[in-house]
This record gives sequence, C-alpha cells and structure tokens, in this order.
Amino acid sequence: MRKFSKVSIIVSHEGDENSVFSAPVVELTSGNTSVQMSDFESTLAMLPPGSEVSVVAKGTVGNNSVHNLARIIREGCVFVALDLSSVQEFSRVIDSPFRANPNLVGIIFPNNLLSINEKAFADCKNLEFVEVPASVKKIGKEAFFGCEKLSKMEFKEPEGWFVEKDGENQPIENLHKSEDNPYRFTLPSSPYRSCIVYKA
Repeated sequence: MRKFSKVSIIVSHEGDENSVFSAPVVELTSGNTSVQMSDFESTLAMLPPGSEVSVVAKGTVGNNSVHNLARIIREGCVFVALDLSSVQEFSRVIDSPFRANPNLVGIIFPNNLLSINEKAFADCKNLEFVEVPASVKKIGKEAFFGCEKLSKMEFKEPEGWFVEKDGENQPIENLHKSEDNPYRFTLPSSPYRSCIVYKA
C-alpha cells in the first residue's frame, strides 16, 4: 500500500493564454505549516518520492501552460491531484498533454471547459477520480480508456447527455452515479469507450 505525505500546493499563473506555465507564487501547505516557494517544478522535486500532492492552479491557463504543467507532473516523482476549477480563463488545449501520465491521480476541470479531447487521458494508469463541470458539452472517443484505477467520475450536470452509437444518437441515463461512470468509459467492454459522448 502506498504511503503518502499529504501536501497541498497552490500555484498562481498570471500570464496570458499563450504564455508557458511558470508559477511565480507557490504556496506549499502540510498540516498547519505553510511555506511560500518560488517555483512549482522545484517544489515537486523536493518532496519525497511517492508523496500525494493536491495542486490547485489559479490564473490564466492556455495551451502552452497546460502542456508545461503536464510535463512537470509527468517528470516528477510524486502523485498529483490537479484542481483547475479556480482558473479564471481557459482556452482550448491542442493534442492530449496528460495522456499516459503515470503521476496524475485526479483531475478537476476548469468551469469554462467546453470539451475533453479524444484520448485526452487514455492510459493514465493511476488516475482515480475525475470531475466534469457543467460547461463540458462533449467527450471524445477513448478519452479515459485504460484508466485502470478510475473509481469516481462525477458529472456536475449529469442530465441531457447522448452517445453516437451504431449510427444513432442515444440518450444516456444515470450519469449521476459517479462510482458507476468509470465502467462506462474506461474498459475494453465499456459501452461508450469508442463513442463520442455529448450534451444536447
């Protein structure tokens, strides 16, 4: 069983959507102790291997920022639950920067995200939970395929979803059951694994 050092990190990125993520302010919290750090990548590197870290990102996050953030998490030696719900501005992300990221254990998306790309989180072997905001209108094919440890997938607005399957648009029911949803999207036998899922 993994043993974690429970640590919270708040990173603030104030650049525009085209800038590369480099948090000038990092607040590292463990228990009642809080320390100001100057660099997110160095902060992760100083933590014990196998630590579990909650990272809350704030500010403007664009395509370059997301790719750099994903790289830092991938190259680190700690497990990261990433909370992007406090991001004020978020633009479209190109490609799938988090795909097959072994250190990502959780993701909470920005509240203005419109879609999740095809294979965006495929083969994230340690991903355990996902929170999909009400703003999301589309989830691409195999977005979470191969996420073997995914046990909770929460849709903030679970009503009104459809799946393109067998040439038809079929309504999806019971997406409010967050513990059941991973089995709909992650396994080879999952009914929606190879389908586009969208909200009307």
